[in-house]
Amino acid sequence: MLAATCLSLTACKKDSDDSVPSAGDGSVTWTHNGTSYTSTLGASAIVDSGDKIIITGGSKDNNNVVSLSLQGINAKGPGVYELRKGSVLDDLPAGGITLNGSNPSQGTQYLTLYGPTNSNGTITVSQYDKTAQKISGTFTFTAGAIPNTSAAGTQNVTNGSFSFTKFR
Repeated sequence: MLAATCLSLTACKKDSDDSVPSAGDGSVTWTHNGTSYTSTLGASAIVDSGDKIIITGGSKDNNNVVSLSLQGINAKGPGVYELRKGSVLDDLPAGGITLNGSNPSQGTQYLTLYGPTNSNGTITVSQYDKTAQKISGTFTFTAGAIPNTSAAGTQNVTNGSFSFTKFR
């Protein structure tokens, strides 16, 4: 549950700027169940403690929200981040999707850490410049239901991309 909370839109620690991201800071696009989504105003790239960036994007109604956690980004930089099955304690890169996120009491959360295979997708970072606050790349993943929640089965996210010119 800790990982799900960390990957959600509201639970991550932000830098001193707590303002709502302005349009133009970045975007996230993805396809889920045959529907394509683009998030601009609700998209963010948040520098979390240490060596991690969390990228989020949500549909206009927040009923479909994707989250990417790039652990080790400062050390690795651009490259392919494998989304492996593992424990929330492993600090692995992860992808997640929250369905019905506009109603937290009914929302269901899925993470690649609980996916069906040892490798549940990838995040490819094509550009990363910490000083200039630029990051871009692509992603695709299969996420499994978080244990002990109302979620069941798996969810596939394809054709994902992100591009940001400002971190939070």
